[in-house]
Amino acid sequence: MQDGRATKVHLDDVKFAEGLKADEGWIDMKVQFLITEENAGSKEVVFGRTVFTPGSRHEWHRHMNAEEIQYLVSGEGIVLDGDEEISMKAGDIVHTKKGQWHGFRNTSESEDAVVIWLWAGAGSRDAAGYEARAEVEGSGQH
Repeated sequence: MQDGRATKVHLDDVKFAEGLKADEGWIDMKVQFLITEENAGSKEVVFGRTVFTPGSRHEWHRHMNAEEIQYLVSGEGIVLDGDEEISMKAGDIVHTKKGQWHGFRNTSESEDAVVIWLWAGAGSRDAAGYEARAEVEGSGQH
């Protein structure tokens, strides 16, 4: 994997992450970190998939060392961007710059929202400089 060769993963082979905390903005969402420094030796990107069940959300957060691209594969939701909310439907793509506060909420009452995302500039959550907005800690609110 880390010997200069390509790394291949399959969605079914990557478990959903455990230990993502609500007080860090991870509210009832299921996240797969598909390509990272740990499993693929990636230094500059993290590639992942998140399944947002109805009502789940990724509250306001930022990563000072990584840009993010989110592609909504299915479902619908709201992208939190700065202090604004942007409606999204399947097929929409959003780019977030380094250090910008952002997040996502599934607004459907019955359908999962599936997002494929990429962090550019870091190979792990720690290296990305992940930080939850202080006022969401413990409350899930902004």
